[in-house]
Amino acid sequence: MKSSPSRPLALSPFLILLILLSVPVSAQPAFELHGYVKNLGIRSSSILTNETFGLDISRFRAKGLVNAGDWLHAEVWLDTELLLGSFLDTPEFELGEAIERTTFFDLDWIVTDQRDYQIRQQLFRAFATVYVGQTQFTVGRQRIAWGTGFAWNPTDILNPFNPGAIELGEKAGVDAAYVNVPLGAFSRIEGVVAPGRRQGQSSVAARAGTNWREYDVSVMGGYFRDDWVAGGDFAGYLGNAGFRGEAAYTWSDDGRNYLRAILNADYNFAGGYYVLVELYYNGQGSRDKDDYDVTTLLTSETFNLARDYAAASVAKSITPLLAGALYSLVNLDDQSALVGPALTYSLAENLELAASTYFFLGASDTEFGAQEHVFFASLQWYF
Repeated sequence: MKSSPSRPLALSPFLILLILLSVPVSAQPAFELHGYVKNLGIRSSSILTNETFGLDISRFRAKGLVNAGDWLHAEVWLDTELLLGSFLDTPEFELGEAIERTTFFDLDWIVTDQRDYQIRQQLFRAFATVYVGQTQFTVGRQRIAWGTGFAWNPTDILNPFNPGAIELGEKAGVDAAYVNVPLGAFSRIEGVVAPGRRQGQSSVAARAGTNWREYDVSVMGGYFRDDWVAGGDFAGYLGNAGFRGEAAYTWSDDGRNYLRAILNADYNFAGGYYVLVELYYNGQGSRDKDDYDVTTLLTSETFNLARDYAAASVAKSITPLLAGALYSLVNLDDQSALVGPALTYSLAENLELAASTYFFLGASDTEFGAQEHVFFASLQWYF
């Protein structure tokens, strides 16, 4: 993530717009403040130099919420992070800093940048929603969650997410104008315009959804960063198991058209075990590891290189305070995998301790086998 030079928060024109939108003309506003304080420690090795590194991230997230009657809701999430450790000297960190985000607004900046630490801030969310009857209009940096996938979302092209990320719950938003128009109790039409900073980075899309035979179904289509995309998704039950599917076909500007699709199912077994399994077809990838296009990873155009994948998640409460989980991604073409066991312990009300590992298995020339194991733990307090 490329950051802009240090600048005061008050100078953000986008934040000023949100403040103005948050001033009601007829209703007394209600303000809430939530958030968390989190310390995340990571230890791994550089893929490029093989040197071991450590990274400590201390994050303070303040979430300000304003509600004015039943017509206005606004949120601003401000993250302040302190980064420490030898990771700041790695080529991976340098590469991440050089990558420019395609979001329209520049809402992240560096406060202090030293050799052994960095302090930075960003507006993780910053949006205002106006309700006109049942119709919803939202403007700003927001999360537009389309699709029914777990690890992969073929139709979620506006703000794609890396299924191998360490913080799976931290999903970036997109700067967009969004509208949701209900059509009766079970149907709706959604539209979104997401401008980019440069030519070829803007997106315009629409989605329509309804309920059919106890299944929620949707179709979508649009123009995403020079590519035309059409697809859809469904979610319902197959017996007592949840059953979902999602697919999108892309007519690429470079002529390499492709299909991406998922199927998943989840079930709560006796004994408190929750299991989810997902299959993913990535027409953008290759079944031959010698043909992997690694450049697409560097540009975040895609997060996986092969054609066929599977994901699984197993979770169980061991005691009322201790929970265990196992998360895995499997490349079915080159037989490599990410396996991530995790433990979470509730130390007190709103205070959580978590520890996990990502083991990367496979030959050194495979997608996951080429990566280094990652060990990480966090302490998080919510308010």
